Amino acid sequence: MKARPQKTTSTGQMLADIDRLQLHYRAKEAEYEATLRSVGLQKGWSVLDAGCGAGNFLPLMAELVGQNGHISALDLTPENIEYVKSLVTELEFPCPIESRTGSVLSLPYEDNTFDAVWSANVVQYLTEEEMRQCLSEAYRVIRPEGLIAVKEVDVSIFQFHPLDPVLVWHLLEAGRSHITQIEGFFRGTRLPTWLREAGFINIKPETTIYERWHPLIPTETEYIGSNLNFLASLAEKLDVAEREKEIWREIGKAPEQLMEHPDFCYRTMHVLAVGQKPAV
Repeated sequence: MKARPQKTTSTGQMLADIDRLQLHYRAKEAEYEATLRSVGLQKGWSVLDAGCGAGNFLPLMAELVGQNGHISALDLTPENIEYVKSLVTELEFPCPIESRTGSVLSLPYEDNTFDAVWSANVVQYLTEEEMRQCLSEAYRVIRPEGLIAVKEVDVSIFQFHPLDPVLVWHLLEAGRSHITQIEGFFRGTRLPTWLREAGFINIKPETTIYERWHPLIPTETEYIGSNLNFLASLAEKLDVAEREKEIWREIGKAPEQLMEHPDFCYRTMHVLAVGQKPAV
């Protein structure tokens, strides 16, 4: 298996280039579509996709709000927005989709604009102070009684069996104190608390386990292999034992050897937290 190069976006985000985002979505499409459907988006709603990435959720989102709905897609990375604009031009969406470059920390919309704000795999990139600002901005642009839905990974059960899970734990522990995104990987289960502190009510959390066993289909092999490559590249930069670095080097050279083990299992989870802005 050829190693997937570890890219960052033009705005500095790891694991967020268009190719990686599309692969990620394809590998988890069933789970991700079920998660979006569970939010409760209604026909005719105006929805903000805050941190839309490559626009992977837009087709289903447009289906859910229907022809009388409207979607605004926002992303910090210009190349992502250019790609989304090309999708809107090429595909026949059932509702209007407006897209623009911007930050979730300073949303370029008026107060009480949207019936719902959706944000997937975005808050992992934020510091705690930025997280508060992000949710404050979301609160501002959601109409009274509108919804916020934040979906984020939680690596509490992250494993690549039969690889010793301690190797992954050591790597994440070494990185979380000085790499914001790794700290963000642990944020999923805390989302309800964050929403409550931001002023949202009627908060409903939902956990989805993502689990794939051998034999993997090609998309799963490519996606999980890219995760192993990423972790192997991190091991070279972080303060972990040399013995563990060597194990990660071997995995990085040939991740398929681990994935072809007859008992291989990849497991992680994501959390969706849905909240409501109080009525006036």
